Amino acid sequence: MDLTELEKHVVMMEDIQEIENLQMKYGYFFETQRGEDIVELFSEENTESVEITDHGLFKGKKGVRTMFLDWIGGRANPTGKSGLAFTGGMVSIFQLQGVVEVAPDGKTAKARWNCWDLEARPWNNLMRCYWLQGFYENEYIKENGKWYFKKLHWNDTFWTPYEDGWLKTPLLGSMNEHPTIKADEPPTAFHPYPSGFHLPYSFKHPVTGK
Repeated sequence: MDLTELEKHVVMMEDIQEIENLQMKYGYFFETQRGEDIVELFSEENTESVEITDHGLFKGKKGVRTMFLDWIGGRANPTGKSGLAFTGGMVSIFQLQGVVEVAPDGKTAKARWNCWDLEARPWNNLMRCYWLQGFYENEYIKENGKWYFKKLHWNDTFWTPYEDGWLKTPLLGSMNEHPTIKADEPPTAFHPYPSGFHLPYSFKHPVTGK
């Protein structure tokens, strides 16, 4: 490895670290429902879409605002109570097993994360605890030396009450119902347990390259 190759390798490793930090900060902001901070993590001009569980696919930076401010943040809810806007609510997210691959030109990247989510929030006017598990398949873009989300997709495997477990109740109910908000497109891939569906990997096999 000559000096030029070494410099490229160092830059790539720094890029991977920045992308990992971006993803982790998104998780912390989500836990505390800091919607405006989440929105700022997305590219202003090059955001393609955001998709979470069966909410549907929302396009562009406008779609990001709709998802995190209006739907999850509760700005468009007539009751004004969504996200953590209730007493005793809690969200705790664990983003694990990250695999980040930066494109050869260093301008874009893709990554996969295994995500476990522990929550306490109301369901049918009753406060309950939940387990959620799924996978992120995200895309990122580097603009003016800084990494942003270009595309975010969290595919939910199960959403189950703590006392039941995913074998008994793999999906508590539909999460795509909102009184005023409609997605730009239906979910691209929502097939929860026990369907056997696996969200396709964004990365290639490290040995075969397939």
